[in-house]
Amino acid sequence: MAEDGTLRSAASRALRQLSGTLTPLAEEPDRPADLRAAGVLALIDGRRSELPLLLERRSHGLRSHPGQVGLPGGSLTETDGTLWRAALREAEEELAVPPEAVRLLGYLEPVVITHSGFLMVPAVAQVMLDFTPRADPSEVSGWFWLPLLQAHTGVQDVVRRRHTSRGTLLVPGYLQGRDFVWGAARVVVDRLRRGLGEHFPEPAPIRER
Repeated sequence: MAEDGTLRSAASRALRQLSGTLTPLAEEPDRPADLRAAGVLALIDGRRSELPLLLERRSHGLRSHPGQVGLPGGSLTETDGTLWRAALREAEEELAVPPEAVRLLGYLEPVVITHSGFLMVPAVAQVMLDFTPRADPSEVSGWFWLPLLQAHTGVQDVVRRRHTSRGTLLVPGYLQGRDFVWGAARVVVDRLRRGLGEHFPEPAPIRER
């Protein structure tokens, strides 16, 4: 029990450290005219010592990034007004995340996705109330939690071959079971882990079957 308390205290300190690196929600990020803005929710369960992040598996029927692991979210609409509202709305639609169950902490640095023309802005939040995600099958095939603190996880840092619009590439990512987190989602995970004070080993190549 003492060890559990120590781990939870370390997780709380790491989460406070991350919060101090975020941009306040009142300061909406600049949105270049040539990019479409999208708000995504980087939802962390700060009540668990491994600080897991909620990720989704995109449906294979989608035109954009089919079958890829990502964060719940989507394009900013006029009715949203702010990117964090877009993130909350989409997370509720895609994974039934109740807005009242989360506490927003701030914005993480935006990620430019050049091949699809998006500026992806993560709104970081922590879980405050129990809920069970439910995937909307029209957009999402499933969901899982990825531990952010490496001391608590068997997640592997690996390199895999992926077929993309730019051809076949070797890309770094995180492998948990059968889920491979790469691309923009990996960038967000990396930035979150750096904000938490995590250090990164070199990714180990693995051979595709």
